[in-house]
Amino acid sequence: MAVKPQAPEEGVGAVDRALSVLFAFEAGEEALPLAELARRTGLYKSTLLRLIASLERARMLLRDGEAARWRLGPALVVLGLRAEPAPLRVVVPPALRRLADETGENASFYVRQGEARLCLLREEGRHAVRDRLVPGSLLPLDRGAAGHVLREAPEGVVVSLGERDPEMAAVAAAVRGAGGALLGALCLSGTVTRLQDPARRAPMEAALLREAAALRRTLGG
Repeated sequence: MAVKPQAPEEGVGAVDRALSVLFAFEAGEEALPLAELARRTGLYKSTLLRLIASLERARMLLRDGEAARWRLGPALVVLGLRAEPAPLRVVVPPALRRLADETGENASFYVRQGEARLCLLREEGRHAVRDRLVPGSLLPLDRGAAGHVLREAPEGVVVSLGERDPEMAAVAAAVRGAGGALLGALCLSGTVTRLQDPARRAPMEAALLREAAALRRTLGG
C-alpha cells in the first residue's frame, strides 16, 4: 500500500518527493502512467505533474510519446556512470580515444535505454564533416549500426550506410562482459562517402574488433 510521504525532519520535502517518483519505478519497467505513479508514491496528481515537469527538464524522466506515461531518462544513466566506480568509465574512454586517433572518425559507446540507444561516451574525430552528437543523446534503436548491435547482439561488425541520416554511416561491434553479457556497442561513425568503400572501411572494422576484444578481456568476458 502506498503511503503519502511525510515532511522530513531535515532536508527539503520537494526533493524527497521527487526522489520518491524516481524510486517508484521497478527493474524492467518501461513506462508508468500518472495514475500508477500517484498510487505508488501517494502523491496528488497535481503535485506529481509539477515534479515530473522538473524531472523532465533534467532528463531524469522522459514522456512516452503523447501518452501520459513516463519512463526513467538518460540523465540517470549518465549520473550513475559518474558516481559508480565501474570499470566502464575507466576502460572505455581510452579505447574511444585510440579509435578516434587511429581512424579519424567519431568513436562512441552506446547502451540500450528502453527502446532507444543512449550515447554514453564519445570521442570526436578529426574530420571537419561528421555527425554532431553529445553524450546523453538518445537515438533510434532500429536504425544505425550501434542500434542493430544492441537489438540483435551479433558477433563481428555491423555496418550501416545512410540508415539514420542519408549522409552518415557507421560500423559497430558488441562489447561484452562476464558470461558474455552485452554491455554496449562500440561504434565508429562518419560520412557515407568515407565508409562505403569496403577497402577503406576494413582497417576501421579491424580496430573496432581489436578494442572490443580488449574491453571484453578487461571486463571479465
